[in-house]
Amino acid sequence: MDKHDEVDRVVAAWRTQRPDFDVEPLEIFSRFLRVNRHFTKLRKAVYARHGLETWEFEMLAALRRDPAHILTAGQLMKDTFVSSGTITNRIDRMQDRGLVKRKSAPDDGRV
Repeated sequence: MDKHDEVDRVVAAWRTQRPDFDVEPLEIFSRFLRVNRHFTKLRKAVYARHGLETWEFEMLAALRRDPAHILTAGQLMKDTFVSSGTITNRIDRMQDRGLVKRKSAPDDGRV
């Protein structure tokens, strides 16, 4: 049984080509990236079974964590790390699907 993986082969090639390079970070971060890709695929599959995209789940989770289940677009931007244009587009799409409702703030019609 071969105990070496793809990362080991890449690192060995770098060590041969550039023995002066410190490849230890490559060994660690390459494996983290590969594990992340694996979990991302699993998450997408789970969300898809429930008719959701990953970003939809993240938006709904942010709303669910709030005690009132109400967040402004600005708060959603901070919680989901996306731009204002992206948030607006996502809220529109989720509203069209019936996943969220928009409400205006009583004291500020812009919110």
